[in-house]
Amino acid sequence: MDIEEEVAAFATIQSRLTAALSIPSRPWIQPVSHRGILLHGPRGIGKTHYLLRHAQENAGFYLSTDQPLALGRPLSEWTEFVISRGHRALYLDEIHLSPDWAAHLKATYDAHPDVSIMVSGSSSLLATAGLADLSRRFVSTHMPYLSFREYLVLRGEADFGPHDAFHEPPEWMHKIAGDLNVLKLFESYLQHGTRPMFTEGVDSYGIRAVQTSQKTLQADVPAIVSPLSMNHFRLMSAILGYLATSPVPRVQVNSLTREWNVGKEKLYALVHAMEQTGLIRVVRKTSDNAALSIGAKLFLADPSLYRALSGREGNAREAFVACAIESAGMTLHAESDERRGDFVVDGSIRIEVGGRTKQRKSADLVVRDGLDVPSPGVLPLWALGFLW
Repeated sequence: MDIEEEVAAFATIQSRLTAALSIPSRPWIQPVSHRGILLHGPRGIGKTHYLLRHAQENAGFYLSTDQPLALGRPLSEWTEFVISRGHRALYLDEIHLSPDWAAHLKATYDAHPDVSIMVSGSSSLLATAGLADLSRRFVSTHMPYLSFREYLVLRGEADFGPHDAFHEPPEWMHKIAGDLNVLKLFESYLQHGTRPMFTEGVDSYGIRAVQTSQKTLQADVPAIVSPLSMNHFRLMSAILGYLATSPVPRVQVNSLTREWNVGKEKLYALVHAMEQTGLIRVVRKTSDNAALSIGAKLFLADPSLYRALSGREGNAREAFVACAIESAGMTLHAESDERRGDFVVDGSIRIEVGGRTKQRKSADLVVRDGLDVPSPGVLPLWALGFLW
C-alpha cells in the first residue's frame, strides 16, 4: 500500500468517526486562538471528539498517531503529503505516541506558515516536555474534566453559560434552580458526569472510570517516572483507594515509605506523576514552596471516582470544589489554619465546604451541598459547576 492509499484509508476512518459524533457536542471553549495548539488533559475527557469536530468544521485532516498504519512512516511524511493535497488544517491525535513527534511537528509548522495544526496528548507532562523546542510556536492548552454546565448540555438541557459564582449577582442561580431539578441533576453529575463517556451508558460508568485511571497508571506514569516495579504500581493504586476513603485527605510519607519499602524521593516522584497525569489533585498551602512537598490536601482529580470507589462524601465535595476552581483557571490553596476555613481562592476568598448545615466558621463564604439557591454568605455547591 503506497502513501496515497494509506491516506485514503485514514480519510475513511475520519469519516466513520465523524459520523459517530454525538449531538450536542461538549460546549468547551478553547481559551486561546493560535495557529499551533497542543491540547492535553486526562484520558477520556473528549479530546478526540474535540479534534474531530474541529476537523469537520474546518475541512481539516484528522490522524490518530496511535494507529498501527500511522507508525509505518515518519510523522512529517504524513503531514507533507496531506498538505500537498490541499489541507490547511491538521488535527493530530495521541501525538506523544509518534516517534520524535516534537521535531517533526516543528519542521511542519516552520515549513508551512499557512497551515494550522492542533495536536492532542493524554499526559500533561508529556505534552509539556514536548514543548521545549516548540514553546515559541505552539500554545499549550489544558482540557479539564466536564463541568456541571457541560454535563447538562450533553444531557440535552439548555446551555446557561459559564458564571462566576463568587462575584456575579445570584439571579442566574435562582433561574437555573427554578428551571431544573438542579439537586437531582447535580447528584447524577457527581456520580457519572465528569467524563463524556456517560453518554454511552451510566450503568458501567464507574467501572470504566476506574479502568481509565488504571490505564493512566500503567501507560502514562512510566513515561514520567522510571524505573517502576509492580510494587510501585500497587502503591499508586493504594494511594487512590486511600484518598477516596480516608477521613483526612492526605498521605503520611513516613508510614508509606516503611509499608511499601520505597524511598521518600521515589514516593514524591510517584505523587508528582499522578498529579501531572490527572489522577490526583494536590492542594498546597500558600507558604508551601518546598521542592519536595506532598501537599496539604490530596484529592482524586476526577470527583466521580469517589462514588466508583465507595469513597467519603466529604472528600468528594472538597475534590469537586478543587476541580471546579482550578478548571476555571483560578488559584486554590489550602487554608493554613483549618479553624478559619478549608480553602483560599485567588489569594483572598476564604471558603468553608460542607453539607446542608455546614457553618461558615471564619470564612468569607460557606459552600453547601444539598442547597438549591444561595443566601447571604452561602453558595450552593452546584453553582461552582458553572465556573467553566
